[in-house]
Amino acid sequence: MSKPHYQQISDSIEAQIRSGALPTNSKLPSERQLSDAFATTRVTLREALSRLEGKGLIYRANRRGWYITPSRINYNPTQGLPFNEVVSGQGRQPHTQVLTHQLAPAEPAVHRALGLAPLTPLHRVQRLRSIDGHAVLLEENHVDPARFPGLAEHDLTRSLTRLFEQEYDVSIATMELNMYPVALDENRAQALGVATGAAALFISRLSRDPVGRAIELDWEYWRHDALNIQLSV
Repeated sequence: MSKPHYQQISDSIEAQIRSGALPTNSKLPSERQLSDAFATTRVTLREALSRLEGKGLIYRANRRGWYITPSRINYNPTQGLPFNEVVSGQGRQPHTQVLTHQLAPAEPAVHRALGLAPLTPLHRVQRLRSIDGHAVLLEENHVDPARFPGLAEHDLTRSLTRLFEQEYDVSIATMELNMYPVALDENRAQALGVATGAAALFISRLSRDPVGRAIELDWEYWRHDALNIQLSV
């Protein structure tokens, strides 16, 4: 029994990707061009492309078309290494863009995690992290301004872990991690350049100092095709 047409198309494109004929970050031909090349309808083609997207082989950039997904980075969230060090250590190019920074009360779960009274104003820094020009991570950092006065005066594109160590003499001793898959809401999906409801890996990291006092609550939203969780036990 022959394969469905959409599967034949996806298998053909996948073979080109895995052979290196379609290199990472290169753009696929337009949907019209692909439909003509495979003598198929847009509906069938999009089913094939969705199948490839589900495998993490291609990604869609809003209003710009389909691209070949870069290889995943290896990531051990228990090490607490800064993003820039993890990425550059694997021969890739990291980049950080600060999207927003505000000083205002956060949601109740954040205050509870940091051991602060409700409605306490907090630093909330939202940053977009990229690898080789490809957005892979939306990060939201929650910090007590009483402990880190003048935080906004520093370069917030740098590692906050190193900033805390070097400018405030505060070091991370332990972390509490939670990880689970989520569907991205509209705002977070737009920041990462994917469709609303796209799959992501959510990592929540509560960092504490040597005496157990909360330092920072970090929320990470990773594109599902961006990383390989690698742990040593």
